[in-house]
Amino acid sequence: MQTITIPILETVYRRLQRAAEIAGKPVNEIAAQSIQDSLPPLLEVVPQPYRTDLATMEAFSDTDLWNVARAQVTVKDQRRFRRLRKKKSLGPLTEREQTHLTELRRAIDLVMFRKAYAYLLLKWRGCRVPTFLASIPPISQTARSHNPPSAYLWAA
Repeated sequence: MQTITIPILETVYRRLQRAAEIAGKPVNEIAAQSIQDSLPPLLEVVPQPYRTDLATMEAFSDTDLWNVARAQVTVKDQRRFRRLRKKKSLGPLTEREQTHLTELRRAIDLVMFRKAYAYLLLKWRGCRVPTFLASIPPISQTARSHNPPSAYLWAA
């Protein structure tokens, strides 16, 4: 464990003190936990096949990161993936189909890892990134009046 000394504003220190009182823990533990919780995960927690690709993104411009963050898996690949998963649930796939399913899974995983890491880097650079709830389209008043809210939470 390392020990560091950092200057902080009095208001921040009071917030740490208050959080420590509520949690029944020392201020230094609350401060250390707050720092730990706010840091991005290291690439070491990402599966090995994706690390190099994600590491190169650290040099991307904000514009390039926004492009990665907004990337989508093609509709064609989504359909292929769903079709092969459904077929696999009904019985064994041919070797060629299994290989294709594995390749699609890796490609889809790469898109998702890249999107998540792009948003993380953008956030760390001070950009406003959408929250999960902000990314859900609003429910129309007509639909809301005919269906309970839980119908929207589980529909997908």
